[in-house]
Amino acid sequence: MPFSKKLASPGKRFSQMHKVLLLTLAMQGLAACGDRPQTSLDTTTPTSGNAKSALRHAEPPAPAKELLGANLPAIADYSRTHVYVDLVKQARRFGSASSPWDEKAMLGDDGWPIGDFGIFLMSDQRGVSGIAGIYTVVFDGQAIVAPIASRAQVRHQRYDPSTKRTTLELVLPAEVDQLALSFTQTGAGIKNLQVIRPGYDVSDPPLFTRAFIDHVQRFGTLRFMDWLRTNNNPVTSWSIRTDPQRIRYNSSKGVPWEHIVTLANQTRQHVWINIPVAATDDYVRQLAQLLKRTLNPGSRIYVEYSNEVWNGQFKQYGTNKALAVEEVKTNPESPLAYDGSRDPNQWAYRRIAKRGKEISDIFRTVFGDPEMMRRIRPVFATQVVNLYASQLGLDFIDAVYGPPAKYFYAMAGAPYFNLGKQQRVEGLSADQVLQAMVQSLNDLPRINEFEKNQALASWYDLPWLAYEGGADSFGPGSHNAKLAANQDPRMQDLCQRYLGSWYQAGGQLFMWFTAGAGNWTTQYGAWELTTDLAITDTPKIRCMDQMLAGPSPSLEGRNKAPGRFDAYAYAGNFPPYSDASKNQVRNLAPGRSIDYLVQATQTGDYQLLLSAATASSGNRIDLSVNGQRVANGFELSGSGWSQAVEQKPIPVTLHAGFNTLRITTRTSNGGYDLQQLTLKP
Repeated sequence: MPFSKKLASPGKRFSQMHKVLLLTLAMQGLAACGDRPQTSLDTTTPTSGNAKSALRHAEPPAPAKELLGANLPAIADYSRTHVYVDLVKQARRFGSASSPWDEKAMLGDDGWPIGDFGIFLMSDQRGVSGIAGIYTVVFDGQAIVAPIASRAQVRHQRYDPSTKRTTLELVLPAEVDQLALSFTQTGAGIKNLQVIRPGYDVSDPPLFTRAFIDHVQRFGTLRFMDWLRTNNNPVTSWSIRTDPQRIRYNSSKGVPWEHIVTLANQTRQHVWINIPVAATDDYVRQLAQLLKRTLNPGSRIYVEYSNEVWNGQFKQYGTNKALAVEEVKTNPESPLAYDGSRDPNQWAYRRIAKRGKEISDIFRTVFGDPEMMRRIRPVFATQVVNLYASQLGLDFIDAVYGPPAKYFYAMAGAPYFNLGKQQRVEGLSADQVLQAMVQSLNDLPRINEFEKNQALASWYDLPWLAYEGGADSFGPGSHNAKLAANQDPRMQDLCQRYLGSWYQAGGQLFMWFTAGAGNWTTQYGAWELTTDLAITDTPKIRCMDQMLAGPSPSLEGRNKAPGRFDAYAYAGNFPPYSDASKNQVRNLAPGRSIDYLVQATQTGDYQLLLSAATASSGNRIDLSVNGQRVANGFELSGSGWSQAVEQKPIPVTLHAGFNTLRITTRTSNGGYDLQQLTLKP
């Protein structure tokens, strides 16, 4: 199941909340919709093939590097992913000179402290490579600089009257855990403070560290959700966004967009960005204009509305719901209630899709039609284990605005694997942790509803992506065993098997959570690829590099075309089939439908042959493929329940890869028992 992360507050530097949002909205009675008929509903003659465009499916298979990306960890003083050369950019808010961590310094309009102050630069760095050494500190003005609660030595401090600038060296010994400094006797205050890491030219330091660039450039795409502090982000207007001239970026507003552009231009990578939940249209427009003006034109831009807006542990959930309720209250004719719905939860889910569509429209006006779905790739992201929310949003877009593929490039979810019921158990061994993860992988396609998600995505002609995913060891209990398991060579095999199952199920671009280095000895999980950017031979890094260097994975669907398969093999139903699951087919009442995910070996025309027993004449069905009606009111022939009859062929067109075939009962006269489906060239 997808577990969500929440960034630590400054006072709780490791904290990441982690829980499953249990949604209780009823699934019963969800009628099929989004079906666009090509002919009159009262005809009984099948139409010839599927006229829907399959341009996206006609694209050649993506190289492996285009299928595996990564999320980046947040900028923070405790991060072991050393992003910036200047430590000030990752520091906490300025504090008092005696207690730099209290963040209570008085600041001027320019953001610099007025008078004496302290600064907390880094923490939780014991044993991390590159921490020990000589740092260079420079600033405008004069002050007495001293380490606070830090094993560091200040030396060679000098002031240049001609430039009014102070320079000093800060020597950190091995095994330093944290660094905080006090600045006293500052007079009116100092400005333009920099603390440059060892090994960089202080006269012209780069923005990013070499270790960070070397680590992340293996990936084709980077997701900046945590860099942007998307969860609980307070930004609404462009004027209050993080300015690139801002002193530090460890804040609730996240990094400047310009730094994302700088990184992507330096590494030639694609970017996956997240729009703040309450960002105005003007904000979105100015962002699109900035990206068009400054980002390397070869970089694709995946655009997501906020992050996990369905997830009640984040403020964006409440913000979105409040905006949805206000919209319907202000305008009873709002599209959110297009079908007369009076359910605020439905309005909220629909608004996620609606706002995503509006953001897509704004990017279209800036970049133009030819760039949409090619370079600009809006993503509709929801919860993999809650198809209700996904279908509600996509069906809403289809009913009100037209095909979702016009506004969204893809659908996305977060299919993590974990320890299942042993996630928080104490006393486990590393072997037991790994075995629990093996069981999670065995259950992954069912628990994360791979077939249902892929069927919904294929129905609307959308690729299926993973905005997050990875190995989840979050939670108290068996910390040492979890650490050992993540360092065990067998983790590489689990990782490769995990990604392989994703691609075999039809998933495309997968954004690992998360790249970088982290502290794996706490209860907050071992999300990262390593514990130190200098340690490059970890099981997860080997997994990433092998997947990135390998051939594009092949699909592996249950139901093949050409081929024959059981009628009970509908999306998400696996043998041994229960009586309840069989009744989903046997008792398909009028207006109800059932989906089959079918893998075609090649694009072409096929004949569908249904084998069914009927109680009597008058049982009629509609057949649709990938959102298009291909047979209307098709009458099933038969002479009773005792014998299944193979029906006359229905011509269909399938594209290579996965297709969604939907059977909907039009009329029922005693019912029918669908038993097999056969697809012939």
